[in-house]
Amino acid sequence: MLILGSGNLIHNLRLIDWQRPDQLFGYDWAQRAQQTLLDLIRSGDLQALVNYHTLGEDVQKAIPTPEHYLPLLYILALQQSEDKLTIFNTDFVGGSLDMTCVQVG
Repeated sequence: MLILGSGNLIHNLRLIDWQRPDQLFGYDWAQRAQQTLLDLIRSGDLQALVNYHTLGEDVQKAIPTPEHYLPLLYILALQQSEDKLTIFNTDFVGGSLDMTCVQVG
């Protein structure tokens, strides 16, 4: 069975650096938010991930609207205890976007 979700972990178009949208860099707040979220993903803390709006200002900047974030929650909710978790493609572009991929199984 294959279940695929698509979105972004860090997605704030309002704060993207439009002068260099293709350059690989992340704002400090975006990097901190990514680390917070990845730590929670790795630890399996789904409750905190569901309540992302309580995780502080960095995460709120990273997820100003939920439509790019919610697919992650659906995929993680389907994870079984024996499923391997792989995280890759964690680079940032334009300061405020990342395309982090989370593979379950």
